[in-house]
Amino acid sequence: MSFDNVKAESFYQDNGDKIKLNWLLYEYANLLYMEITKSRKLTNYRKRHSEDKIIAFCVYYAKRLKKSIHDMQTGSTASVVFNGKYVYEFHPNNSYAQTQLILRSALAAWEEQLRSCVGCPHRCLEDGYEITAMFDSLEKFV
Repeated sequence: MSFDNVKAESFYQDNGDKIKLNWLLYEYANLLYMEITKSRKLTNYRKRHSEDKIIAFCVYYAKRLKKSIHDMQTGSTASVVFNGKYVYEFHPNNSYAQTQLILRSALAAWEEQLRSCVGCPHRCLEDGYEITAMFDSLEKFV
């Protein structure tokens, strides 16, 4: 399975958006996509939604998570919150049970993201608003 199902371009419009936090969210969106596509419990979800729609959801959810990250960093919340509201905003007719399954995938992807961050020198969560060349480096490999 390719890691770059969710395209990096979804997380920036211009060079000013090429910040570390957007890079982290790009990586997270790809991990969320992988969690959703491998989950046996989300088979019906995948049947009802095209791959493009699932990718669009992963981008949307990752971008909405930015507020939760900000709230945690500013002390408004104790931790990053995985809110079903974000799922319902994108999928307003989603069932409660399916929303809970998606949230479990979202949390699993976040935990995987944090494991990837251990030992990484970029410190995307701490220095999130710093411009990064990681997006430009990725473009060289495509």
